[in-house]
Amino acid sequence: MRMIWRILTGFLIVLILLLLVLHIRARGHRREEDITLATLPRTITLSSQSFPPGGDLPMACSCKGPGNSPALDWSSTTAGVRSYALLATDYDAVLARFPIFNFSHWVVYNLPPTVRSLPEGVTPEQMLLLGGKLGDNGMNEQRFVPPCPPFDRHRYTFRVYALDTTLSFNRIPDRQNLLDAMQGHILEYGELTGLFEK
Repeated sequence: MRMIWRILTGFLIVLILLLLVLHIRARGHRREEDITLATLPRTITLSSQSFPPGGDLPMACSCKGPGNSPALDWSSTTAGVRSYALLATDYDAVLARFPIFNFSHWVVYNLPPTVRSLPEGVTPEQMLLLGGKLGDNGMNEQRFVPPCPPFDRHRYTFRVYALDTTLSFNRIPDRQNLLDAMQGHILEYGELTGLFEK
């Protein structure tokens, strides 16, 4: 009995340490992003007809509904834009009070500069017709992952980046690949945050 208790205690300690390491790592990655963003002009106006800034995402754009991607519109007056990239991220996964990773819900890149809006529920096929490309989300799929937080009320951050180039990859990029490739090419960005709780 004492041996079982020691094994369980050891397992619990290892689990707590692992969660703590993941939490510190996730916060570190977010801090790095924030430092980079602080050096860039936030001059793109990003809005949505699906939800207000800082408001609740509708059921239609969640796992409680059909899981549509939200409608997005952005405006920019910066010259020299060659493409737009879009990232949707949940920085509150899994617990909003103790996040352990930054979950990627949507990775889009190489949207032509003439495209400045996406309809609600845009499909991967429609995205390709618009000229955009999809990267791997947090589930290693090329699509929008609808919000479905297991606990708490999560914040979902949508960012549009204006780039002075188009991007190419040897394989399907994930969120970090895209962030790395965009370094030195971001002209401006815009941000919109929505909330959701099951």
